[in-house]
Amino acid sequence: MSAAMVHDKLGLGIDLGTANLLVFLEKKGIIFNEPAVIAFDRESGKIVAAGEDAHRMLGKVHSKIAVIKPLKNGVISDMRAAKALLTYVLGKIENLTEKDLSKTTCVICCPSEVTKIERDVMADLAAKMKITDVFIEEEIKSGALGAGVDIFKSKGVMVVDIGGGTTDVGIISFGDIVLSRTIRKAGSFMDDEISKYVKKTQSVEIGELTAEKMKIELGDLHVDAKNVVNRYAGRDMVKGIPKWVMLSTQEVQTVLNPVFDEIVKLITGVLKDTPPELSADIYKHGILLTGGCALIRGIEEYVKERIQVPVKVVQNPLTCVAEGTKYLLKNRGDYLVNPLQL
Repeated sequence: MSAAMVHDKLGLGIDLGTANLLVFLEKKGIIFNEPAVIAFDRESGKIVAAGEDAHRMLGKVHSKIAVIKPLKNGVISDMRAAKALLTYVLGKIENLTEKDLSKTTCVICCPSEVTKIERDVMADLAAKMKITDVFIEEEIKSGALGAGVDIFKSKGVMVVDIGGGTTDVGIISFGDIVLSRTIRKAGSFMDDEISKYVKKTQSVEIGELTAEKMKIELGDLHVDAKNVVNRYAGRDMVKGIPKWVMLSTQEVQTVLNPVFDEIVKLITGVLKDTPPELSADIYKHGILLTGGCALIRGIEEYVKERIQVPVKVVQNPLTCVAEGTKYLLKNRGDYLVNPLQL
């Protein structure tokens, strides 16, 4: 391929998350950062809303509209909806034609333990959008790069990505993943657990948007967290009428602690299998936390206390994976090429 043609290619980075979809376009930066939700008209199949607008419609629409989350647990569960959502996003870019898409190099980020079949589905999604040059990379690798960490040295870096559908833990050294593990317990799972708790203790049913709001407003892992009590609306399961529920920080903490204990267990398991030299690096440089759930208050102290290793939340936990695609586009994930020094 000639140098002119390479130069002509458009670089596109996609962080296809369970909760949020982020799209990075070369020379423009992040052009889309909204919930990965799309709403269709059931009869005509037309897109009614996407992203933030569709997210607000969750649990609030009539039977003529289908509100779909195309991803479940970090993998595509609805191909049609995923394609429609991405097409919608890319359609918002000025002057981007189908011809431009066929000249695009695209990197899609996914959890590290995604199977070969699930990776093929992601590549197939790009092909359906007329993108021929596509490669799949791990979110933890892209997240470390996006957080400004030089992963190409022979120095161990541990990344814990707590997203919407999965928690991904990996050790990176010399530009690639040495070992990694994934569990399907993350943000959405925590929301479900909060819903179950409210149902069990107060016999009130709440929607997923309310459960998420409770997690964001009351989630605090500090041992001496200030006990805040907030009021939320739901439906009384006995009488079937709307009802207020009171929920406290302490109650949310009792729901979240077991989930974070599982995450700590996963981190410990990965550390147990880590070669000693890399363990020494991690002890020296600490563990990096990325993903939306890294924003829960007190998470650094919670993990640090249990593992006795320094823990740090990166500066841009929500966008670091998408920002890291900028570098992966330069080296196509090749560990021998350091894009940070190009």
